[in-house]
Amino acid sequence: MENTKINWADNTFNPWTGCTKVSQGCAHCYAERMDSRQLHGKERHWGKGVPRKLRAESYWKQAFTWDRKAARRGKRTLVFCASTADWADPEAPAGMRDRLWETIRQTPHLNWLLLTKRPEQIRKYLPADWGRGYLNVWLGVSAEDTKKGVPRITVLKKIPAMVRFVSFEPLLENLGELDLTGIHWVIIGGETGPKARSMDAQWAKSIVAQCRKQKVAAWVKQLGRYPKLNGTRLRLVDDDGKWDRKGDNARIWPRGLKGLSMRRHPKLLGVAGSNGRSW
Repeated sequence: MENTKINWADNTFNPWTGCTKVSQGCAHCYAERMDSRQLHGKERHWGKGVPRKLRAESYWKQAFTWDRKAARRGKRTLVFCASTADWADPEAPAGMRDRLWETIRQTPHLNWLLLTKRPEQIRKYLPADWGRGYLNVWLGVSAEDTKKGVPRITVLKKIPAMVRFVSFEPLLENLGELDLTGIHWVIIGGETGPKARSMDAQWAKSIVAQCRKQKVAAWVKQLGRYPKLNGTRLRLVDDDGKWDRKGDNARIWPRGLKGLSMRRHPKLLGVAGSNGRSW
């Protein structure tokens, strides 16, 4: 999708749709919910042994169009892959991951952000010519809690890549002290949707403070549907009385949380061509 609503990327690309839940961060998967609605309650693309949804030829051609546009503009495009799947899914459709790598090789003006909850599978699925990493690929992991999320960071740091990033979304608890050595960028966000679990903004502030200390770029995406601050529920309502269902309108955050700003980060200059967003 061009011009995605996901505010840390420009476009999203899904080589297939469907996945299997692996941790608490998957409990209220928005992509599964979307898939269920489209199929009138029949969740045909989610679960172990369930076939994933393939994409049409016209869909794959979009990436080459984006690459040509980026080349003409002279500005790299950030492509999140995949928002309705997991590129490292062991049950990916046959041949589709190889096709994805070939597409990535042929689109050098796009920065591909490959995010997974399966870092133990990454080495197995990297292309033979990966070496120290492709110049246009960022490898990332989701880290929603201390039990399964934080250990994924340790695995990621051992894999060669030009840029490594971590998505702390949905952030489900205080993660404590983090070692972000070898990580270049983090995304922080609460959960959205009808069954969203609360994120305490203090957890996010702790991660941002550690990012600053360890010289890691931080992007605070949102506070989520039911945010808290030090255990107290925040009421995020704009001047028209409209409830902010995603918690992404920084203008109506309470004092102490409004220090949201845009900045470039030295580790991403030249590689990312993008801004970082921090407290």
